[in-house]
Amino acid sequence: MNKTNITTALAALLLAAALVLLIVVTVQGNHVHAAEPAPETPAPTHAETDGHAHGAEGGETHEDKATLTPEAVRQNGIRVEPVRTMTLGDELVVPGRVSYNLEEMAHIGTPVQGRVAEVKVKLGDLVKKGDVLLVIDSPALGEAQSEFLQKRTQVEVAASAASVAQTAAERAKRLLEGKGIALGEYQRREGEYKSALGAQKSAKSAMTAAENTLRLYGVSDGEIKQLTASDEINPRYAVRAPIDGQVVEREVTMGEVVGPDRDALLKLADMKVLWVLADVPENQIQRVVLHTPVSVAIEAFAGQSFPGTVAYLAPELNKETRTVQVRIELGNVAAPISPGMFAQVGMVFDRPAGQADREALAVPEAAVQIFEGGPTVFAEVPNEPNTFSAKPVKVGLSNGKMIPVLSGIKEGERIVVDGAFLVKAEIAKGEMEGKTCSGH
Repeated sequence: MNKTNITTALAALLLAAALVLLIVVTVQGNHVHAAEPAPETPAPTHAETDGHAHGAEGGETHEDKATLTPEAVRQNGIRVEPVRTMTLGDELVVPGRVSYNLEEMAHIGTPVQGRVAEVKVKLGDLVKKGDVLLVIDSPALGEAQSEFLQKRTQVEVAASAASVAQTAAERAKRLLEGKGIALGEYQRREGEYKSALGAQKSAKSAMTAAENTLRLYGVSDGEIKQLTASDEINPRYAVRAPIDGQVVEREVTMGEVVGPDRDALLKLADMKVLWVLADVPENQIQRVVLHTPVSVAIEAFAGQSFPGTVAYLAPELNKETRTVQVRIELGNVAAPISPGMFAQVGMVFDRPAGQADREALAVPEAAVQIFEGGPTVFAEVPNEPNTFSAKPVKVGLSNGKMIPVLSGIKEGERIVVDGAFLVKAEIAKGEMEGKTCSGH
């Protein structure tokens, strides 16, 4: 190939390379422009019922509020009241529950094995001490009575034999003194007398054991005397009430086989005095004094109050609830209060001399909810019907009804006093929905 052709070929190659380079640069430039973000348009604003509002730059501000429908407010009993300054007396209200007086309660069983022949009481019946509750046909009781009668007969026989032996021994002694009998004969009769005395003592021990068996079966002294006088076996055992009281539980029916293995066939309780077991916070227990009067409001009677007395303070703190159990006694209550009912126990404490009642902003206990880690109330949003916002507050010690508010709200602000839990749930729900739609 000549020089002219070589030069021409090189020029063509250089031109092709330049064209390729120009194409690459152009493509890269287009890619760079495509990667640049487009101008941002304002994000649409969500309804405030979800608890959030989105700004023009896509940022998110938490307003912690919710709007409810008028129907939801009405159906859920949401009630709003203004915050007021009030006088907080030195009073403590704690929850409690009614209980039986366990010191005046009896679990009735039977010490004998047998079949129930009669049930003489029903649930709710009032009984007196000594009343017959059940009658049991017991072969075991009959055998024990028979054993006792046999042992008593053996004692009588042994006593007669000892008397005869004693007479013979005394006669032999007189004959020996007059040399009417040999020494050996006297010693034999003396031995027979001592043997008869031993048999008599053994028979008495056996009769005592048989009598003790009857006592273990619950047979009274009078019934034993009657058995001794009549010599008639009666295998029917009467279960009697050990206390005055009311039949509060009956776990036995006619014809049922029962025995000592059963914990309780019946339960009796003296309902004249009931207990109310209250749980007092540990930081208040030092103020509770034995034998002081308290007021007990029973929820089942629309909060009607009854007078009671502090009768007992538990010596140990409940480590889970950080409370101490206090026992209140309710005596001679005419209302049909039943164990298991819920109660509120109000305790009024004496103030030190010269110390006046304190004035403070206060709200009902139910108005304060724990929200986002701290105590919170829910206030009406002005000019936005049925809209409520969360307001963190700092609170003092509750007296069981009202809580003093130290900061976070002002007097006159309208807050939710009934239904605050529902409002809290609605705001929390709105926050979760807002986080979901914003990608958190």
